[in-house]
Amino acid sequence: MKKELENIFIKIFGVVFNGNCAVYDRYIWLKNNLIILNDNCKVLDIGCGNGWALFLARKKGYGTYIFKEIVGLSNEDHALKKIEYREKIIFGQNHINLINSNIKNLTENFKDKKFEIVINLENIEHVIDDEKLINDISNVIKPGGLLYLTTPNLFYKELYKDEIIKNIKIEDGGHVVRGYTFSNIKDLLKKYDFQIVKEEYLTGPLSIRLYSFQRFFLNKYVNLFLIPLVVIFNFIDRIFFSNYNNSHSIAVIAQKKYIR
Repeated sequence: MKKELENIFIKIFGVVFNGNCAVYDRYIWLKNNLIILNDNCKVLDIGCGNGWALFLARKKGYGTYIFKEIVGLSNEDHALKKIEYREKIIFGQNHINLINSNIKNLTENFKDKKFEIVINLENIEHVIDDEKLINDISNVIKPGGLLYLTTPNLFYKELYKDEIIKNIKIEDGGHVVRGYTFSNIKDLLKKYDFQIVKEEYLTGPLSIRLYSFQRFFLNKYVNLFLIPLVVIFNFIDRIFFSNYNNSHSIAVIAQKKYIR
């Protein structure tokens, strides 16, 4: 029964959806904003996690034909194997190109290939040298291409309180920075030939309250029953609290400038 339930969620969401408010908000944001730029459009998900963004991209049309390509990059072998298994469940065949590599080797991995779309969700805050990451993304994305990026909001205080993360010398999977502002991200992207085309706050006050409740219980079965509230609160937050500057995360779509 558990396996059948998991497969249902995989087919609907592309993941074994656990009811997490923040994950659902990113899912809806990417679903609403991800576009195919041209017939030869290729997409790269850097730090692809459990693969939900890859599956969403494929459902929107990427990887459907031989002249399109969808690539997921992660250094977690067990996660990549799960993505491969779940892709087979959803689509009946494996088409996504999965690469096991550290994101520090991004430019080397794709020195002969460039992408029209790059996805980087809740990843940059785990990287000490964020400038290198953005520079590497700039190197692998075509002029006119789009970067979809989300990261924790510096002004979100529900989880972090007054804690400030700094002087971290190692990357062990945790956050090495507390978060970013739109201004931080804009300045960083501008250095490497990106211009912001859209900004959005993700996970508003209602969802944050529910998220705090979920973190208190940390029970996947409780979260399962909360999914209707997750969907409803997300909908209300997007309508009435779209400019809530203490949101959980910020999201930007940035375009690589054409070099003249």
